[in-house]
Amino acid sequence: MKEDNDFVISGPTPYEPLCEDTLGQVFGKIFMENAPDHKIMVNAHNGKVLTTQKLVDDSCQLAQALRVHGCSPQTTICIGSENNLEFFIPIFASIFSGTIMVPLNVNYTDQELKHTLNITKPKIAFCSKRVTQRYLKLKKEMSFLETIIVIDTDDVIEGTISMNEFVRSKMNGRTVTPHNFLPFDGDSMDSVAFVLCSSGTTGLPKGVMLTHQNIVTRLLQSRYPAYLSNHDVVLGLMPFFHSYGLFFALTSIFNRHLTVMMDRFEEDFFLKSIQDYKVSVVRLAPPLAIFLAKNPKVNKYDLSCVAEVFCAGAPLSGKTEVQLKKRLNLKAIFQAYGCTEGTLALTIMNKDVYRPGSCGKVITYMQCKVRDPETGRSLGPYEIGELCFKGPTVMKGYYMNPQATKESFTSDGWLRTGDLGYYDDEQFFYIVDRLKELIKYNGYQVAPAELEAILVHHPKVFEAGVIGLPDEVAGELPIAFVVLKEGQKISEKELQAYVANKVSSQKKLRGGIIFVPSIPKNPSGKILRKELKKKLHEYKKVLQSKL
Repeated sequence: MKEDNDFVISGPTPYEPLCEDTLGQVFGKIFMENAPDHKIMVNAHNGKVLTTQKLVDDSCQLAQALRVHGCSPQTTICIGSENNLEFFIPIFASIFSGTIMVPLNVNYTDQELKHTLNITKPKIAFCSKRVTQRYLKLKKEMSFLETIIVIDTDDVIEGTISMNEFVRSKMNGRTVTPHNFLPFDGDSMDSVAFVLCSSGTTGLPKGVMLTHQNIVTRLLQSRYPAYLSNHDVVLGLMPFFHSYGLFFALTSIFNRHLTVMMDRFEEDFFLKSIQDYKVSVVRLAPPLAIFLAKNPKVNKYDLSCVAEVFCAGAPLSGKTEVQLKKRLNLKAIFQAYGCTEGTLALTIMNKDVYRPGSCGKVITYMQCKVRDPETGRSLGPYEIGELCFKGPTVMKGYYMNPQATKESFTSDGWLRTGDLGYYDDEQFFYIVDRLKELIKYNGYQVAPAELEAILVHHPKVFEAGVIGLPDEVAGELPIAFVVLKEGQKISEKELQAYVANKVSSQKKLRGGIIFVPSIPKNPSGKILRKELKKKLHEYKKVLQSKL
């Protein structure tokens, strides 16, 4: 296939040149500039505070302990935890020591967690006490997992060691400080800082390798004047193990903003926390944007402190965006588009421009072309194609998966996002659909093939096809077309419950199940999902009666 670059859209001229320092060196300088008592994060549930002094002292000590333990820049370690104040101590210890950190979804089933651990083979698992027993169980099956360190308690849990005790046992009374500790100083372009999990169309997660330069560039992007917030109290509700929550927390620390942290969403607590802590910047996914735009409970609280809303993870309708901006009297509302493979944001709305429904323009340092997936030809304004990107935030590749890495790039080196969209005459971008078959539920990727494999293992099911049912709140709901074996009967609720017991919450068949006589397939046996989407129209009245 012949590729061309006749239509390439570049982001604005960078505000500052790219930095060759590692992530640890960059943050080391930031922390030295901050006052020791500067508040970095507050736990909205109990009011406890994390300061610069606490974070930098504990993470430097832990980084040195990891080095004494034998961890090198080739060592993978992981963290499994809900949002808490201790989460970023192992994160920064890994950044400073140069190890490869793998944040893991605490909502993974045992099967999903086991698969991800087998991909990355971490030597050490940091975890919260809430999930410790799961890691202890898996450790028995995985010889590579040597040590489990509990981050949020000093209580003795058999088979584990607390984070404080681990440091004490390795340091033997010695101390390091930000003034005498030397952060990892390797090749920032080549050295991997994080491996983040991203679902594939096969249903098996892949590990996205992000380098120190990828993330340093993301930090520099956040300081570009057109994107940088003038408000400094930020909501930290998005999960820190997810790229969205992780990178926005890092950029908040980088820009000296205070993050008001929550570990779960509860309507009244969410609204009261914004009110009481005077949160000025709210970062969320479309379902919560819709909640703020439409839910009557919002009127019970004083949210006049909110100046900006940042929405990403899935497209937000222009209509909802207008409602939200008007209801909260916002100074700015940002939509952005991105992916884990691009270190999150790839296009973003300028805070001084309002264009409802658009995910903005190409972000600084980056280039984009809209590519015809059939011919490889780059496309002009208003022509729909696959969004492809080049630049310093594009991933190094998939961990231990060269074939998947090769398939994710064009022959001339552009990252293929699998998302279909277009740009207008002013180079504002709009997302239309996904070339990939992934379902996007509440910002999470759900692989149809995984759900299909579970369904066909039911003794009464002959075959199944899964697609996304469009939904205003969640983006898409997984819905299944099912062919039963001859003479068999089972209810929709029974089959939904069967799947729900085997998957994470986001993968449940919330869209329902439609029983059909056959599943459309091509001659090679591949399910024709486009045909299934057409069938949705035939069952529209049935679906509306259920939802």
